[in-house]
Amino acid sequence: MITGKHFLRALAGASLLPLFAAAPAHAQNETFLDLQAGLGYSTNPDLRLDGVGSAFGRISAYGYHGWSTERSRSNISAYVENSTYFRRYGNRQLFSVQGNNSTKISETVTAFGSAGFSGDFGAQLSSRFFDAPVNTAPVDPVIPEGSVIVVNPDLAALSQRQYRIFGNGGLSFTLSPRDSLTGTIGAQRAFFKGNAGNLLNYTQLDSTLAWNRQLDERLSAGVRLIASKSDYTLDRSILTYGPQVTANLRLDESLELDGAIGFVRTERDLGPLGESSSTDLAFDASLCRNLEYERMCAAIARRTQSTSIGAAPTSSSLSANYSRRLNARDQIQLAIAATTTDSARELGLGRQNFYSASGSFDRKISLRLSAGVNVAARKFTIGGPDPKADIGGSLFIRNRFGSVR
Repeated sequence: MITGKHFLRALAGASLLPLFAAAPAHAQNETFLDLQAGLGYSTNPDLRLDGVGSAFGRISAYGYHGWSTERSRSNISAYVENSTYFRRYGNRQLFSVQGNNSTKISETVTAFGSAGFSGDFGAQLSSRFFDAPVNTAPVDPVIPEGSVIVVNPDLAALSQRQYRIFGNGGLSFTLSPRDSLTGTIGAQRAFFKGNAGNLLNYTQLDSTLAWNRQLDERLSAGVRLIASKSDYTLDRSILTYGPQVTANLRLDESLELDGAIGFVRTERDLGPLGESSSTDLAFDASLCRNLEYERMCAAIARRTQSTSIGAAPTSSSLSANYSRRLNARDQIQLAIAATTTDSARELGLGRQNFYSASGSFDRKISLRLSAGVNVAARKFTIGGPDPKADIGGSLFIRNRFGSVR
């Protein structure tokens, strides 16, 4: 599930080291392709002020390939869909491609990284379910992905086609049996296809440096420095940087609690609108469980977030994702997310909020064929007038090629 998980969990996990021993033997190789077709209805697909409801037909494909060796874990996945709306909207395409790798170069050095490209419209990818299989150990790049967009509750960007290409990576050094040092760098380019696309496009660079000490077999703590630079058209730019104290507590073999707290200094150069700066509280926390048949992660964060309009308001985010294989035939997936963004007074914008909730249930009809139902709701507010909520659902049938569990 794409939602806010990658942003929030990665932020909270910046003080951890990749855990190669966690990869079970059965996760060495996994390859499959899911083809899916369905029919459904959506009340406001684009979250537009003048949006109307429409029935739709949807086809999609999701491919996944994961592999591991004694020293590395890798996966690559791709999702693409086409929705044909029977009223007003015509055909809409969404896609997401991402690859991850974590490699133990030596006994004391680990390299890790991710890269991806996605295309979205109206933040619809936030309500799609696609991820590594529940019973496959995922690659956790452990990168504080400040470069990942929390769905900007930005009406200007939300109602246009959005693209994002990103890459990030880092090195982790074991300094002693108790101490480690991790450094990361990342970059992304976000661009939009619409009337104001040139004003919304931006490039962002990120970096972190984190030191961590293992206090006992369950608890570790440390310090990290984060920095980010975003550049826009019309000579606009935003620079954020600051320190945080981090902690990680392993509650049991499968449950981990992560957290960080500190501050972020933000310097804004808004071109013709002048310059401004602020210092704000920044924190994040997550609680995650990963079992062979179940995966759960709940997270909360607050920090300054660059937006597509070139402002840098403080955003607060809450997300929770849950997936479980109920038995040999049935599986459920649930996700909720909420983001509230403080007002950007320099640009005359008030507080903005974005909420989403989605769920999926599927049942195997045969070894490779399954059927199910998806439901989703999304709501965007900007202080009025606000677009009406998008509430929808679909019935689908899916066939799997390749690995079957």
